[in-house]
Amino acid sequence: MKHSLTALLILSCSFLLHAQEIKYEGFGSLTGIVYSQDESPFWIHSNQRGRIDETSNISAFLSGKATYQFSQNAKLEVGVGGLFHDGYTEKLQLDESYIMLENKWLKAYAGRKQKELLYDGLSASNQNILWSLNARPLPGISLSLVNPVRISKKLGLSIDATLEEFITDDERYVENTRIHHKSFHVIFDKLNNFEIKAGLQHFVQWGGTSPDFGELPSSFGDYVDVFTGKEGEDTVGGQEANALGNHLGSYEVYLTTSVNDYKVEILYNHLFEDGSGRILRNTPDGRYGVFIESPDSDNFINSVMYEFYYTRDQSDNDITSDGYDNYFNNNLYRSGWTYENRILGVPFITLDDDRFRINNNKIIVHHIGLSGVLGDLPYKLLTSYRKNYGGKNGGSKVISNILSTYLDLKVWQDSFDVNLQVGADLNSIAAPNFGAGVQISKKFF
Repeated sequence: MKHSLTALLILSCSFLLHAQEIKYEGFGSLTGIVYSQDESPFWIHSNQRGRIDETSNISAFLSGKATYQFSQNAKLEVGVGGLFHDGYTEKLQLDESYIMLENKWLKAYAGRKQKELLYDGLSASNQNILWSLNARPLPGISLSLVNPVRISKKLGLSIDATLEEFITDDERYVENTRIHHKSFHVIFDKLNNFEIKAGLQHFVQWGGTSPDFGELPSSFGDYVDVFTGKEGEDTVGGQEANALGNHLGSYEVYLTTSVNDYKVEILYNHLFEDGSGRILRNTPDGRYGVFIESPDSDNFINSVMYEFYYTRDQSDNDITSDGYDNYFNNNLYRSGWTYENRILGVPFITLDDDRFRINNNKIIVHHIGLSGVLGDLPYKLLTSYRKNYGGKNGGSKVISNILSTYLDLKVWQDSFDVNLQVGADLNSIAAPNFGAGVQISKKFF
């Protein structure tokens, strides 16, 4: 009995010791929204991580994570979060649910994990024109380098890479569609105060169960073909394709420097969906931008971003047997580049009234984002002016001109935060749409 009590005491002390090494964090938010038309203004529901849809009036989520530090360079993190919003989808969902291991050079997670917010939330597409914050995160596995790996100090060269595999669990035309993603970049930083990062992002929709053709190719050999983007004469139900699956990609270039201690980044994303795009025959389609960030955090303007999006070319001078490009759409994977009826890429490309097929992917957009402090109130301001030209086989005539604005102002900071949000859409073919929201949030430590 004495030995048992001693052992129990030792185990209890060990547990308490390790528990003290675990760091806990939590975050909760409740948002209420009203608007003047059937759907809320564009920036009130776009790029909201899938937590608000076009007809939501209420959104609430609560998430938490626990981090155990094995050593100075290794840690284990577990996160889980619940989400509810009304609108088109009224059910309790997982906002996040993941387990992640990270050491000095590699980060690996399994589950559903929200992506990092970039550019102070000012970008219309965050990471890439194909990979925004417009939808809830997909479940899957991810491997990425924590920091670029130096391959030549003398030449100033490093490499960065990511490999991810996801599966769709939503209601879509091809059920259980798999999504393969990888990225590879080379970084040159030999010159003082200058860095250039260039590479590509590659996505593939593949596998799944089609209502027309049944189980689609999903063997390991098929995965190898998906990974390499192998050209061939793959057929599904008699339909010939240049490569297995629906391939999307983007070439990227990022130039970073500083001017008077202000960080300046110039970026370019070229998107492609077939061979003509890969050899740049759809130029000038893509994303062009500049981001400027102050070294201080209490200025009237702390950061500013300008982006220009152009997708009107779509290889129209290089007609294929199926016509020119049709961004984010696909004949086999008819739900397109979406998840839960939300665009996965830049949200200016939009769905039809049934929220099923992309019906507007020819756009010209000027987008500006500002963040700073107004008095002592932090704010974020987004303004976008876009011309919509419709979809495939559409003419050159502008269908609509839309000016969308959004202001998020933190009006209270204490034991909890209160943000006031207002947005508006001014549309050349529809009545003005105005909206407002209040968000109450709290961090837990």
